[in-house]
Amino acid sequence: MILFARLMNNSKSWAIFAGVTLVAAFEFSRIHVPYCVKNKFKYRCRYVVKHFVAKAARLGSVLKINSEPVLYRNLLKCIRFIQRIDEKNFKTINIIDSTAKKCKIRIYSPKNSTDDLQPAMFYYHGGGFCFNSIDDYHHILLPLASELEMILIAVEYPLAPEHKYPIPIEEAFSETNYVLNNLEKYDLNIDLNRIVLTGDSAGANIATVLSNKFRFINENLPMLQVLINPPTQYFNMLLPSMIKYASIENFMPRSKMILWHLGIGHVKNIQEDFLIKNYHTLLIDEHFREKLKSYTDVNLIPEGYRNGFGYYESYDKLKNLVYPQKIIDHEKNLDENFKIALKQLFNIDVSPGLADDELLKKQPKTFMIISEQDTRKDEGLIYAQRLSNNGVQVDIALYDNVFHTSFFYPEETNHPMRGDIVSFLKKNL
Repeated sequence: MILFARLMNNSKSWAIFAGVTLVAAFEFSRIHVPYCVKNKFKYRCRYVVKHFVAKAARLGSVLKINSEPVLYRNLLKCIRFIQRIDEKNFKTINIIDSTAKKCKIRIYSPKNSTDDLQPAMFYYHGGGFCFNSIDDYHHILLPLASELEMILIAVEYPLAPEHKYPIPIEEAFSETNYVLNNLEKYDLNIDLNRIVLTGDSAGANIATVLSNKFRFINENLPMLQVLINPPTQYFNMLLPSMIKYASIENFMPRSKMILWHLGIGHVKNIQEDFLIKNYHTLLIDEHFREKLKSYTDVNLIPEGYRNGFGYYESYDKLKNLVYPQKIIDHEKNLDENFKIALKQLFNIDVSPGLADDELLKKQPKTFMIISEQDTRKDEGLIYAQRLSNNGVQVDIALYDNVFHTSFFYPEETNHPMRGDIVSFLKKNL
């Protein structure tokens, strides 16, 4: 403080300090805040903190302290308080923490439940397969369980890059299957014909993949799926919404999280570029590539969702550049193990939106929540249309000017997502 006071006695120092402060204030005010956000100051503060933490994690990764996602996760734990919720306001819900095989689960159940069989929701949290936990989602799931008046089971899963694909998917499936086959252990009266799989972001991806897996075992399980801003494919990384809204994710790019999910903890810029520019699509044969192109065709998005958005018109002029014809020289030298890892992105357990029509026909009735200001918007709409084309009933709720993680901040964003989910389930269960 003494040093600061001495510096401030100098008029030049005052001028520099004032200039830096004005620039910082100007940049702070320029941070884009969707109009659905109630407390714009708080949103900007959180944005700045996450930027700072992301840069610190990046630096730590360069210094080989640990991988960037692990550092980011641990740094956030140091500075972030888990969003609190007063459980006394939810006296009708029992909350039990338990385990399913290796991982933690949290069971929310109505206290006034009878011996009658009840429907149940399994919930998989978001976080790019790298972040968050069921504790982070308690402030969301407790009110949801209370409004639904049904059993809700939050499922933890191991995080990447320490636990790379397919571990998170396999563990989530194993835990869910274990609970369903050991209901007496948890004292649950669940109707196996009224199961709902739900998740947001990466959790929505898990719910979709698990729907595929369970439908092979039992054509009536799950009865419904609720997908909140689902990432459904990693084939075309240059869909219109990805180009339009990429800047929103610049402090934690989706491309990095995809590679972390594959177990690549220290991502190089050249590796990220290889994915972003769709060079990975040249790693498969032409016939397979053309088929996957048809599964991610922007023209599958109904005109009603495209009309009035100029970025779709601009995309028509760029679409010949979306898929490269050859891998440029300096990127041919990428490690072969990296290319082998990337080929996993075409597996339907990673990209359920690349499933063939015969598999899609088996999917349950679906409620899909889509946010306009989200890079995942288009792939969600494309997947919804492919499901519909294959006879699956799909209800879509598209929220204008809402961003990817809005569901995680229900008290800060003015959206009816939770209420819409409750209405859909009460109508269909």
